[in-house]
Amino acid sequence: MIPASALNKLGYAKILQYITRYSITEKGKQYVLSLQPLFDKIKIKKECETVTQAKDILSETNAPPLEFISNLSESLSRSRIENAGLEISKILEVHKLAVISRNIYQFLKSHSGRAPLLYQQAQNLFVDKTFEYAIERVISERGEIKDNASVKLMEIRRDLKEKKNEVLLLVNRLKKIIENKNIVQEEYLTLRDGRIVIPVKAEHKRHIRGFIHSESATGLTVYIEPEQTLELNNEIVSLSFAEKREMGRLLKLLTKRIGEA
Repeated sequence: MIPASALNKLGYAKILQYITRYSITEKGKQYVLSLQPLFDKIKIKKECETVTQAKDILSETNAPPLEFISNLSESLSRSRIENAGLEISKILEVHKLAVISRNIYQFLKSHSGRAPLLYQQAQNLFVDKTFEYAIERVISERGEIKDNASVKLMEIRRDLKEKKNEVLLLVNRLKKIIENKNIVQEEYLTLRDGRIVIPVKAEHKRHIRGFIHSESATGLTVYIEPEQTLELNNEIVSLSFAEKREMGRLLKLLTKRIGEA
């Protein structure tokens, strides 16, 4: 064991700090900073051979397929909690890590002849294409849960689209009827609390039967949900809740899959 005073004189900590500049993960940086000098000749020789193999590969090929990876320790720990559900962004980060891990493995495998020691270390990397596909089947690259992620979600979203179109057609029809009476305050329909409403001049609000959701800052406009659309809008709200429940269920399933990987 080399005394700390001797390491300080050698500038050991500064060397480690310099090396961390090449780490793409926070965990990797912490690992570098924790390194201690080796004294075993066999271990030293093996590490030197590993470094030489890495240099040989880098001198003749492009850099390995590495990208910045966030610290996923907390997400991975949460994934092992029963009935936990990770956010979409966290699941995509785990997916990214799995892809990078597989790509690095393939890279080192393709150079196993020149770098057998590195390829030996690559055996510890996580490689599971079915795991990647399980996430890709549910979540798009844009970070949205796909319509076909489950049969139930597909049916819910189909019904939602149909109901929203019904409401839109009905409200537009009502709007055209009352436009001629100079009751409508604005040209376009709008949303209030997720429900399609008609902007009506305040002095004519009693001319339309329905639910008043809000009014403009000036008080000149009130936003009315016609009574003809109330039931349809209630169905839309109910379907929206069902959509959220199904998306939550899917995220929990993916989270469980991550925890078991």
